Amino acid sequence: MDLETALQYVDGAILTKAGRHLSVPEETIIRGTWQGMTYEQMADASKYSVNYLMRDIGPKFWKLLSEALVEEVGKTNFRIALERRYGKQFQKGSPMSEIYHNQDPIFFPGVSTLGYKSDKDSTSSRGESSLSSGLVETRPSKDWGEAPDVSTFYGRTEELNSLKEWIIDDGCRLVVLRGISGIGKTALSRKLVEELQENFDYVIWRSLNHGPSLKELAENLLKFLYHPAYRYKGDRISQLIDCLRSLRCLLVLDGAEAILEAGQLAGRYRQGYQDYGELMRRVGEESHQSCVIVTTLENPREVSLQSGENSAVRSFRVSGLSEAQAREILKEEGLIESENWQGLIDHYQGNPAALKMVAKLICELFNGNVTEFLERQTFVFGDIEELLTKSFHRLGDLEKEVLYWLAIESESVSFSTIEKNITIQVSQGELLEVLASLGQRSLIETPTTSGKSFFALQPMVMEYITNQLVEQIGDTVVTTDTQSRQFLQQIEEESIDLTSSTKKPIYLTGWLENKFELGWQSVEALISGDNPNQLAPRLRSTFHLRNESFVKRFKQLNVGTGSNEKLVALLVAIAIEAGEKVGIRVQIQPTLNETVLPKNLKLSLLNQEGEILREVQSGGQDNFIQLPRFRGMAKERFSIQVALAGTSLVEEFMI
Repeated sequence: MDLETALQYVDGAILTKAGRHLSVPEETIIRGTWQGMTYEQMADASKYSVNYLMRDIGPKFWKLLSEALVEEVGKTNFRIALERRYGKQFQKGSPMSEIYHNQDPIFFPGVSTLGYKSDKDSTSSRGESSLSSGLVETRPSKDWGEAPDVSTFYGRTEELNSLKEWIIDDGCRLVVLRGISGIGKTALSRKLVEELQENFDYVIWRSLNHGPSLKELAENLLKFLYHPAYRYKGDRISQLIDCLRSLRCLLVLDGAEAILEAGQLAGRYRQGYQDYGELMRRVGEESHQSCVIVTTLENPREVSLQSGENSAVRSFRVSGLSEAQAREILKEEGLIESENWQGLIDHYQGNPAALKMVAKLICELFNGNVTEFLERQTFVFGDIEELLTKSFHRLGDLEKEVLYWLAIESESVSFSTIEKNITIQVSQGELLEVLASLGQRSLIETPTTSGKSFFALQPMVMEYITNQLVEQIGDTVVTTDTQSRQFLQQIEEESIDLTSSTKKPIYLTGWLENKFELGWQSVEALISGDNPNQLAPRLRSTFHLRNESFVKRFKQLNVGTGSNEKLVALLVAIAIEAGEKVGIRVQIQPTLNETVLPKNLKLSLLNQEGEILREVQSGGQDNFIQLPRFRGMAKERFSIQVALAGTSLVEEFMI
């Protein structure tokens, strides 16, 4: 018995037992097991993770196959068990061997042997499939693959009706359901397929979450649709399009973001997955009687280019549940005090996954008391944070910067405000592309006021982005000197050279070893104050310090006298640069409940003789003032002077 024959038998056994064909990961395990491979080798060859194959797919598959064959089958005895059970039927000259190698169709569960039709005689009505290109006529067949159970489904009647109208009445060939993690794309598509399945000859569900190549996916689909008469003809996409044209198929590709590139604008494919773009383009452009439904965090590029109100390609943004539907979730999870649920629903924008997670936590920690949870004013944590991390880690630097500034503004802002805020040099065209990309990823809202468009973040997204920014502005851990040097060398800024001194200083290089003098605190303590009104100006002040320094510390200083006495924060950030120099940034910010500095406060850099090398002075509404970046070598010394109303304080440093 050869491998392909074994695959045919196992596929038939699984179909008879579970009513579905082999999934791509299961086929990967069979092929690897047949060749004596370890799970690690299978993972290397297939791009699936070892844990996914060995701990998720493997145990379930071997259990199902054992039930199908009515004997214990595992990785160690699979080949022996199969050859013992079926080997004689495939010996050369046996009846089964003759049938298998014949081009004529053969009977198999779920397939009726009714012969071939010529292209001229082919039909495309429901329940009567054409059999051109060697296809056998079939009864309606379903393969749910890794589709989830949706026995509990909340509302979405309007969404379902709109999507059914697109597919049945308008004849859409490619429909994309996009939305943020946890919003319910997969559940909605499963419910949609359940309601549409009687309109199609074939229903097929495939997950792209583990990044199967197009070759793997197409091979799996073609074997299912042609089964068992599949023959590779050299162009899998064309063969698949032929199937979609000849048979009325409803195909779901779930989790398409796995084949899209992270760190780029939305919709770009990962290296090695560009052929998916050709498949999407042809499914949308070429005439056929099937429909492909794709769920994803962001539109593939071809969908963005082809979709339109009257097009056969359409994109549907899945939004949060209505208030009534969201209340059903909270009720089912056991929450009490229903009069306070509205605030919870609004903050999570009806995201069903987030609502379930927070409801479970409220039940566990606060005995179902929503009011007590809301008093904490912390909404993004644990699994909810993970939902947003999936989207955040896919962003490019400019996309992240735009989100940071939207979080700092904490309200809807215009395009010109975003353009003014961002620190990365970018053209208006590039900024428009970035905003469009963030919209595709469902990470920004675009409210309109008096006919003018604005940009904003949902509350849950805003809290997550703010937390990310606070974490970055706080003490930074840089993994290699090279990363830091590459970043700092890109910054074109005036350099102030230092001279040596004999004064006793604060030892800055010791900060790199977590050795800090008394009074110098973590910057996170400055940002995370008790007054929430101070957060936005502090983030604005320290924004450009994110990711650029190894260590940041601040010290509170009392300056001025009498009624003019003010408490301010002296912030110092250091980083290793090229040539073993240390780059230094010095800044002054207000503390306590203040959001602006006192007028005429001076911040000065002094050399060893007390001469002022550079000085800056606050105006009337400054959130901060800072010196230009300066740098020096080990053992070099300098002083920082802070002066107000005729008084001054001096802090002395050694690199």
